[in-house]
Amino acid sequence: MGSNRFAKIPYRIYTMVLAVACLVGVLLFGLGLSYYWKEKHVSVDQSVTNLNHASDLAGVESYLVLHQAAKLYELNSGQPTALLSSPYRERALQYNTQLLDDFETGVHERERDALLAFSERLEETLDGELSEFDNVPFDVIESIDRRWLYQGLERTAQANTAYELTDAVMRMQMTFIQNVTNLLAETPDREKLEAELASIATEARLLEEIIATNPTLQTKSTADLTESALALGRLTSTGSTLEARYVNGTKFYEDSHEVLQTIRSSTESLLLEERNRYGTLAVLVLLATLVLSTGLLVALCYTRKMYAHDLSHLKARALAIDPSTEPVEASFPASHDFRGIEDELREIAVSVHSTVNTLETQSNDLLRYHERWSSLFSETGLAIALIDDAYNFIERNDVFDQFFGARNLYEINQLFTNTGRRLFQEALEGVTEHGTSAQFILHLKGEHARFLNAKIIPLKRGGTLTYYLILEDETERVERERKVDRLVRFDLATELYNEYGFIRAWEKQDIDGTFLLIKLNDFHHLVDWYDTIYADLLMTEFARHVEDRLEKYAHHLFGRYRDDTLMLYVKGFSTLDEHELMELFPTELLINQKRQTVHVQIGAAHTTPNYTDCLFEATRALQHAKETRTPFVWYDASILAQLQWAALIEQALPEAIEQGHITVAYQPQVELTTGRVVGAEALARWQHPDIGHVPPNEFIRIAERSDQILWLSHSILDQVINQLVAWRDTSFSGVSLSYNLSAHSVDPSIVTKLRDLIETYPWLPDRLKIELTESADIMSHANELERLEDIADLGYCLSIDDFGTGYASFEAIWHLPIQEVKIDRMYVSGKAKDSTSFLRAVSRFASEQALTSLAEGIETKEDLERMIAEGVELGQGYYYAPALKPDAFEAWVNEKKGRPD
Repeated sequence: MGSNRFAKIPYRIYTMVLAVACLVGVLLFGLGLSYYWKEKHVSVDQSVTNLNHASDLAGVESYLVLHQAAKLYELNSGQPTALLSSPYRERALQYNTQLLDDFETGVHERERDALLAFSERLEETLDGELSEFDNVPFDVIESIDRRWLYQGLERTAQANTAYELTDAVMRMQMTFIQNVTNLLAETPDREKLEAELASIATEARLLEEIIATNPTLQTKSTADLTESALALGRLTSTGSTLEARYVNGTKFYEDSHEVLQTIRSSTESLLLEERNRYGTLAVLVLLATLVLSTGLLVALCYTRKMYAHDLSHLKARALAIDPSTEPVEASFPASHDFRGIEDELREIAVSVHSTVNTLETQSNDLLRYHERWSSLFSETGLAIALIDDAYNFIERNDVFDQFFGARNLYEINQLFTNTGRRLFQEALEGVTEHGTSAQFILHLKGEHARFLNAKIIPLKRGGTLTYYLILEDETERVERERKVDRLVRFDLATELYNEYGFIRAWEKQDIDGTFLLIKLNDFHHLVDWYDTIYADLLMTEFARHVEDRLEKYAHHLFGRYRDDTLMLYVKGFSTLDEHELMELFPTELLINQKRQTVHVQIGAAHTTPNYTDCLFEATRALQHAKETRTPFVWYDASILAQLQWAALIEQALPEAIEQGHITVAYQPQVELTTGRVVGAEALARWQHPDIGHVPPNEFIRIAERSDQILWLSHSILDQVINQLVAWRDTSFSGVSLSYNLSAHSVDPSIVTKLRDLIETYPWLPDRLKIELTESADIMSHANELERLEDIADLGYCLSIDDFGTGYASFEAIWHLPIQEVKIDRMYVSGKAKDSTSFLRAVSRFASEQALTSLAEGIETKEDLERMIAEGVELGQGYYYAPALKPDAFEAWVNEKKGRPD
């Protein structure tokens, strides 16, 4: 087969093929070239039309500005209304009518809408108040006018120069428009006016240079520009009157308008010449094409006629070809043997038949794949959309439409948060640049608020990049995670940070301020008296009030450290003194229509980046506040020294108890009216061999904190019992001893020991009194109350220490079989408010309830006389004697017996 296949075809066949090819080529070339020149003609014609539009629009704008200037002048000069402005109004409406008649063709839809809105309101603007002028969209008008003019300019040889000239003139006009109110004011702002006119003068000088280098603009433009410059010069005159400013201002604006009209006219002339030239070329090319085509067509018709019969026969043979049968003998004459073509057609038919079968198979496979993809696209539950490289939707499934409706991609992007829009844009840019997928979380705001797991997958289709956008609704998962996070980081009762959440928030701060621990002292009492809900509500309201008062500070964090303790970090808070700090915390709150007094103690520390260090320091400061019963304590070097001192005492305490270094001293208790010694209070004393005297309030507090108080209590009780046993058969057998027992020491082992001692010493309950210290703490512990009742049932006398310092000590009298009350020293010394009234009331109360009253802290004869006068029975204090060692106590008592009262 090969190249010999067409060897027997006559030469005229080649001639016919060549003629057809030439005919087609000439037609295509001629028509194409003619079409090209025609399109150039149409394009230039459109530019001319746009220049006409620009001229009409500039006329409307210019006479609107001049009308406004005239109205301003009439208003400020007292001229008759509409005398000067009326001609400008008519010219503006005339131009507007021309614009509306002409601009329907060759204008973008958005431009047409903007111009229609402007034109429809023009008459209302002209006849309305001066304020209507401020609503005219001059920037839009300038933009459209400039675009129409530039389309014409870019087709002329003067494009660059005319661009600069047009820009300068339009900037001058816009500056005039922006300052026309000040220019025509009765007393203008001269400084502002001169600054703006100087800006216009700069543009005018630029115009002179441009026109000087452009001969086509020099005649009319130069004259107009000269007149405009003269008017501008007169405008800048410091002493110019309102009338002069009006005349020169309008003259300046009219001349600058004429400069633009000159540019438009010269540009239009050039474009009309170019349009005519393009039209002539198009006609000539079309005529030449027709001549050549006619000649080729004649030659082709002649050749076709010569072989029409053979070609018809070949067509019939070709149509009869069956790819599945053997070929028949050729029937063409020898001189016109088309057998080779017939064989070629047979091979083509066989090949086409095979190709059709293959395509049918592939089509069926493709149909199956399409059905699978359609099922995945529509039934997967994911929102899927296919986007082209211009970010338009090609296809999207029903789930996507359920999410976003018929919105386009720009409208959907507006539903995202600012962060979401940024992530989406960065992902698209990254996918386009690198060709790899991107995955991120999007947050939709507003009524469509939800969280979407977004994935963008690039896909090349025929050399064009498209994108699959796949969205999965993650709102429920995110909300679950948020709820879990809230449970982990927040206290549910108060909605404040818990300690974990506080630490996480702390780690994100630039720490510089104050860290405080705030203990609500009555929290546990409120839980007992009301319930936990009431106490939590108090803490919530307390925190809210504090946060309201902290609004003036840069930043703060609030959290709940323990059930009765809050933690607070305030940035830039270290400069305030203690008084200012305490003013932040309310002392009274309204809870469930009840006025609730709030007592707090605060430990404060200057912050360091390490939370653990701040917590340690604030905890120690709060501990010191509680121990010293002060409301507020800053952590400082003295607190550190006290901590070191406490650590030393805590280390030495076990050995001191075991070795008996902590001993008991006895302060006499005297019958006030007779001076007879009736008992003594057992007080612990510690003389350390190295440290020296250790105050009892310190080592007892440390013993309580370090869980050694029970051991110490047993040691003191043993010494007291031994002393009573030693005095049993002496003259001191009638002396009773008071043993101090705190809430921290009411342990079952103490109760058991007191019970067992009665079996050995049946007389012991008559000589041993149990003095209850810290009665407020005792009343908040049901187990301790029950054990005290057991002690009272054994026959021991119960005494209340520091009576009158709190509600709990009164409450204890009603819950326990108290036999003695010890009046606090602040009432004895008279330092407390209404101490006399209180003493009288206590004395009367004790008498009515058959209680013994004992005053502690009697230091002067006046104190003694006042106690006797108020009916107090017993007393103790330095007026009589300090706490004494047993030998010294015995000597003091014996000496007192031999001394007259």
